[in-house]
Amino acid sequence: MEGKDTAEKKTAESKVSTSEPINQVQRVARQFMIHGEVVEIIQINSGYINRTYRVETLSKNGHAHFYTLQRINTNVFPDVDALMDNFMLVSEHLRDRLLLPGHKEKGSIQTVKTTVTGKPYLRDDTGCWRMMTHFRNVYSLDIPDTPRTFYEAGKAFGSFVREMSDVPVDSVKTVIPNFHNTYSRYLDLEKAIERDPVGRVREVEKEIEFIRTRKNRLGIIAGALESGRIPTRICHNDCNLNNILFDDETKLPVAIIDLDTTMPSSPLYDYGDSMRIGTNTAKDDEKDLSKVSCDLGLYENYARGYLKACGGMLTREELELLPYASLVITSEDGIRFLMDHINGDTYYNIFYTGQNLDRSRTQLKLVEDMERKLPRIREILQSIYDDLGLAANAYAVTV
Repeated sequence: MEGKDTAEKKTAESKVSTSEPINQVQRVARQFMIHGEVVEIIQINSGYINRTYRVETLSKNGHAHFYTLQRINTNVFPDVDALMDNFMLVSEHLRDRLLLPGHKEKGSIQTVKTTVTGKPYLRDDTGCWRMMTHFRNVYSLDIPDTPRTFYEAGKAFGSFVREMSDVPVDSVKTVIPNFHNTYSRYLDLEKAIERDPVGRVREVEKEIEFIRTRKNRLGIIAGALESGRIPTRICHNDCNLNNILFDDETKLPVAIIDLDTTMPSSPLYDYGDSMRIGTNTAKDDEKDLSKVSCDLGLYENYARGYLKACGGMLTREELELLPYASLVITSEDGIRFLMDHINGDTYYNIFYTGQNLDRSRTQLKLVEDMERKLPRIREILQSIYDDLGLAANAYAVTV
């Protein structure tokens, strides 16, 4: 969110901390409708896809304003017009609807700042750029700090899919086809293995075999969508905990960010993705796999929050597939990280050689632990279904 704190110890001279050429980032920022002169640009080293900066400006009356500037990764999002059409549709729809308990005066969703010529993004010889509102006095987490935090995160992401439920599915464009078609991701992995473009397959044979022995499970959600057994809905599709901002003082959710993958999908993928990152007792690139496990206490807290927010709109078939959601999406991320490692790290940002392989191994170890705990996961979900009056059997589907 755009801030209005009085700037202290700032001058008209810009300070830039970024790997990009200084003049380039300053020049880009000045081509958007922002208040005041740019005084500071800081690169934010988070997120796997786009390159992100915090821009601070100083107006003549001494007030500071803050914005988020991103260079869009056009290798991942080649159709920038479709991407930004989705972003604006979703942000406008949710502006007055999605009001999380810690929200500020401008709501719980980022909005776009247009260029000086009125366009939603800037395309020049350095790439495609967009400017968004920036939230101040907030923090994000990669893993939950308390069970209550994860409960509130579940309610937040559940509220997102609930509030998007009255948007026609065909009005939101698919910017990445088969993004969460897990079996399609598996087939892509097999193609990468066959090509072996940088000679890394030999070192990951154990991981490849782990995935191959579980391939029959990978298509259960995609198959249910394709057959019409479960409905296609507008979903966030990247429900990592770090895509929720929390208020510094109240510790409550302020906003949901990163709308780039909002498109037609299934809430099962959103739910599973949150569990993948939030219940993991280790960081996502942990080298010591003995630290990796699924925290069932956190699982239950998130499930209760999520289903309280949107359980009533889910069908029986969706609820009965829910015990497998975390297994499927965690497998998918293991596949995607492994494929990117095999392909030479062309998709995700990495900060050291081998990071994608570490990420993949962490996901696959988490899959193994979730498999062992599946009976207890079913018990947890059935208890929640009963408490909320949801007519579903958590034991109905066996794969």
